[in-house]
Amino acid sequence: MRVQKIITAILFCLTSAPLTAAGWEVDFLGPAREISHSSSASRDTAVLSLVAAPHRILTGGGDFSVLQLRDRMLSLRLGVFAMMDLESEGKTHGFNGMPMADSNLWRGLWGYSVAASLDDFASRHFGPRGALEFTLNIRHESQHYSGSNDGGDGIDYSDRPQIGNFVMLDVAARVPLGRLDLIGRLQHKFFVTNAGGYSQGPGGDLIVRWRCWNHIHPFSSLFAEYLFGRKIYPDAYLVRNLTGFVVPSKAGDIYLFISADVGNRKGLAVFTEERTLGFGARFAFF
Repeated sequence: MRVQKIITAILFCLTSAPLTAAGWEVDFLGPAREISHSSSASRDTAVLSLVAAPHRILTGGGDFSVLQLRDRMLSLRLGVFAMMDLESEGKTHGFNGMPMADSNLWRGLWGYSVAASLDDFASRHFGPRGALEFTLNIRHESQHYSGSNDGGDGIDYSDRPQIGNFVMLDVAARVPLGRLDLIGRLQHKFFVTNAGGYSQGPGGDLIVRWRCWNHIHPFSSLFAEYLFGRKIYPDAYLVRNLTGFVVPSKAGDIYLFISADVGNRKGLAVFTEERTLGFGARFAFF
């Protein structure tokens, strides 16, 4: 019983209030970044999400910090990233409580991040909600095909380029203008897998969120990325926009949006270049 009380007291201290060490405020389990990635139109956003059309895309994942260090000038976060992305090979062909489509294509991503936010500098130059952040990401991505439960011959995807391991650097800024938040992010991927299909990939975000009402925030998020093919593989690009409304709450944000994509699909369908319109929802808890 005594041991149980000690463990309960330790867990209470770790979860109820930050610790202090050598002038730093120490905390555990929170958002991986000061400038959340949850509003990005990137297909690599680790949130709970459903895109209903034209292809059904189900996404689940988390992007959170396991350790945070903060002082007056700076905050540091050690993050863990993981997500699964399940996409139909064909188009949505009906609705039965959920959009109906195949579940043939899926991607898995995982990795770590270290983010440094210049809190004092951003507050003085951008305003109270302002932020400036630099992040180092180390990730792995694999892509797969699931055959039919009814059996039959599988599809040969051996000619598709693989992603593998990569390092991604990004810098992001949030500039408030009254009730308007402007967020910009530049990122660059460096692929380190020799057998992978790409050498490097620049990209970026431009996001606008208007906090005009307490319970509804209109937003628009634009993401673009270009992957340089290696050896026999062609280049791939994607320009994607999400526009809609954010419903904020104490637990997180609900996004309802219309999506527009121009460029190559993700994963094993990367050789398909499309222009599509769709709609969906996203649930972000950090």
